[in-house]
Amino acid sequence: MKVFQSIMSNFPTFLMAIILTIIPYAGLELPVIDNKEEDCLMTVELISDVHIEEKELFRQYFMLAGFNNIRYARADVDAILIDGDITNYADEPSLAKYYELIDKYSPVPVITAAGNHDIGHVGDRDVTNISREEAKANFIRYNNEYMGMNNTENYYVTEINGYKFIVLGDDVINGGHWDGMDISPEQMAFLDRELASAQGEPVFVCCHWPVDGMNGQEIVYPDSEIELDKNDIKSVMEKYENVFYISGHIHSGIKSTAAADICDFANVEQENGVTYVSLPTYGIVNSFGYPWSGTGIQMEVYEDHIIFRPRNFITNAWFTNAVYTVDLV
Repeated sequence: MKVFQSIMSNFPTFLMAIILTIIPYAGLELPVIDNKEEDCLMTVELISDVHIEEKELFRQYFMLAGFNNIRYARADVDAILIDGDITNYADEPSLAKYYELIDKYSPVPVITAAGNHDIGHVGDRDVTNISREEAKANFIRYNNEYMGMNNTENYYVTEINGYKFIVLGDDVINGGHWDGMDISPEQMAFLDRELASAQGEPVFVCCHWPVDGMNGQEIVYPDSEIELDKNDIKSVMEKYENVFYISGHIHSGIKSTAAADICDFANVEQENGVTYVSLPTYGIVNSFGYPWSGTGIQMEVYEDHIIFRPRNFITNAWFTNAVYTVDLV
């Protein structure tokens, strides 16, 4: 409801974002192209909000189509990040289906974060009647089995090609929230510690929820952010160099740079040295940009810069009018 109200109150901007991304077909290239420059150190495909349901087949097909696209890509891919809302209703059968899909069909390792639909939405449409604490425990158990880990918390760190991926999650304090998240002091200390240990190398903080005020959150999906007055992860990240914060949740579509100028927010933004990357939804439709399913971003890491190339993993489209390059320090 909040998203619909936001679209209606910002309808001219919403419409222009779609038009300026889709209509200029000079910015849309087909078929799959090998975009990577020489000396690429790591390539990770970034997607979010796949919203898998055990008995709903279309979104399962979307994931399989994306995996197939990556398997036959001309350029090597090192990993996939799926940044939360891996299920729709926090039920264990759908969670099991998600991990079955990535285990059987992904050609590369998958890093997974949990989102509000995986924990907060227990009881939605009477699909499940478990508690949020039980939903969190289910995610930890399934993710441990897939990753070969023994975590006891809903946050962890893993490495791809020597680069740290710090995955944050909802600690579910005092019963938790429908759409929001709780970050305990222990998780804040974990984040600070892992960022410090990166020693200035590029480090990727993966969390389903956007930071308050970044990437148009307050326009696209009000009251859906990490509240900095309660959980000031922004100040923690700003202590370090080359930090990249990757979020999903708000279903904000890929925008061309022209559309980003009109909207006054973009899929990739920088503030006080931290780069914020907002991913579109992969499994459902998007707003304020390219609306269709199957979209994400290819992230390429080089010695002195990182390139973010938005693309559609189902249609093989690359949005060359929406590419961002971030220099490393």
